[in-house]
Amino acid sequence: MAKMKLPDESDRIRANTNEEINRRIDRDIEDNIRYYATQNEKALTERIDSLEDEWDVDRLVQLCISGASISSILLGVFGSKKWWLIAAAGMGLLGNHAVNGWCPSAMVFRRMGFRTRQEIDREKYALKAIRGDFDELTKFDNTKLDEKVLAAIDAVKSL
Repeated sequence: MAKMKLPDESDRIRANTNEEINRRIDRDIEDNIRYYATQNEKALTERIDSLEDEWDVDRLVQLCISGASISSILLGVFGSKKWWLIAAAGMGLLGNHAVNGWCPSAMVFRRMGFRTRQEIDREKYALKAIRGDFDELTKFDNTKLDEKVLAAIDAVKSL
């Protein structure tokens, strides 16, 4: 029996996002890294903490579809059973999003600038490297700030 091959988890949402939106998100990440690299350790730590709490696209899609599905189920119970079609469609979209990384709400959220967990982590780990959290990545203590930022960005590009 053949195994079902799922898309690469690391880029399934980015693969379904317009390239200009992906580039804009990548630029924003690099701009954030450059900005916070010039800030004091407290500001850097606060930014890293805020990245820990940032909601990613997957979480927003799950919330959106579950809210619509619960609402349509309740409307179906207390009104027309036709409302249940919205819940069924939502579950289909959620399944497609889980497998392929695409659903209409995900594309809306991406246009709004919401990021994947991988994109959030890319910024977070670059900032942690700049802060000095990783011994193996902090071998650039005597370098200029621009070189330090570029080294941190390069270190997390493969995330």
